[in-house]
Amino acid sequence: MPILMITYGIQYSDKITLSSSVAFDLRQDTHLVGNEFAWLSTGFYLAYLIAELPFGWVMQKFPMEKVISYTVLGWGICVFGLAACNNFTQLMAIRTLLGILEAPISPGFLIIVTAWYKREEQLLRSMMFFSMNSFFSLFILMANYGVGKAAIGSKIESWRAIHLFLGAVSFLWGIILYFTLCAPKSARWLSQGEKTLAHARLVSNKTGESTSGIKFKWNQLWECFVDPQIYFIMLTTILKSSASGGFSTFSTIILQSFNLNTEQTIVYQLPWYAIQFVSVCVVSYVVNTYPGKNLNLIMAFTLLLPAVVGIFLEALLNNDHLWGRLVGFWITGFYTPASFIIWSTTGLNVAGRTKKSCAQAITFMAFCAGYCIGPQMFYASSAPQYRPGLYFCSACFFTAELLIAVWYVWVRWENRRRDKKAEAQGLTLEQRNLEGCLLGLQDITDRENPHFRYRY
Repeated sequence: MPILMITYGIQYSDKITLSSSVAFDLRQDTHLVGNEFAWLSTGFYLAYLIAELPFGWVMQKFPMEKVISYTVLGWGICVFGLAACNNFTQLMAIRTLLGILEAPISPGFLIIVTAWYKREEQLLRSMMFFSMNSFFSLFILMANYGVGKAAIGSKIESWRAIHLFLGAVSFLWGIILYFTLCAPKSARWLSQGEKTLAHARLVSNKTGESTSGIKFKWNQLWECFVDPQIYFIMLTTILKSSASGGFSTFSTIILQSFNLNTEQTIVYQLPWYAIQFVSVCVVSYVVNTYPGKNLNLIMAFTLLLPAVVGIFLEALLNNDHLWGRLVGFWITGFYTPASFIIWSTTGLNVAGRTKKSCAQAITFMAFCAGYCIGPQMFYASSAPQYRPGLYFCSACFFTAELLIAVWYVWVRWENRRRDKKAEAQGLTLEQRNLEGCLLGLQDITDRENPHFRYRY
């Protein structure tokens, strides 16, 4: 888990670094105009989206841990390259390549978690590495400020120095990751007997294998496109990512519109990330305390409510109500754990190795699509307060709330339908569980296994 957590924190740091660089004159030094800054985010996620399915296939065919290690080494080189850029074209090319290389991380990590942990253990572990987005942001923001201030007056512009710092960290971590990341079957520190036990304890998941080297099954790919839960995950992800993509990309610029200086712009982002991290910790505590309870969608629904209110406060209040706007900005951070809960659903509720890979790819393609759309809603003509963009974000969060409510009703109905069918066959609970586990070992999907029950 520490390996996954540190890697995930570092991979989010380049987004923070791009946003922080705005406070140190990135746009002026590279002559960005109009919506070009928005396109740096959109281009990154468009490349991320295109690379998702190919990487899903690559990680099923080749050792997943090695694929991920090589891509992390590539990050470091790309972030170094950003420090050498002088115009929009160069920035766009490097950001596009960076998007391709980051594509396997989130889906790959979710599959690695399913390869190590039981279903009741998975959400907590997923939240642990997802929470590093917010936790690392606290320190990366301060590090960026320190490096940026130290570079003032030197031959290197502050934003270039920030990217050189992060590039070095990313590249060195890629080397460490190559020798440490592993699946149970390839763990050098486990004996053969321990590897067998690690596999045996996961039989109750009923989700099949989560390792590489398994044949790609086209029928499982097709099933992704006729499964209602995949559409719930995909549409909810698009809506939330559209809102968070625009909001997070322009967070520094929005804060600058509050008439804050460089130091204040960075410092006032710290409570936002602190709220994100603390709320993830609270959700993780609840999940760990009540592992058998179906609280996931209820928590996701509840956590999106402050985000809707917060964005309205930012959009409706003017700068005479600075603290009201700041509080509105900070409480939008509650959307973060809601996103993580939704993403983790694929690991909990999707069975079959090929279907799991495809579902993860579709989920993060939806995530990328949202992050492509969101920044484009913050038109240059609406600067510096970007109120139309903020209204768009609020509408996306509100629609996601409605979708989660429908999803909750559907999944409860589906579980009850399966229970009634099993009861009509005269099967006891023990018989259902045993048959479900045996079917799960045959690499069949959750829809094919009548004894699979969804978590919600």
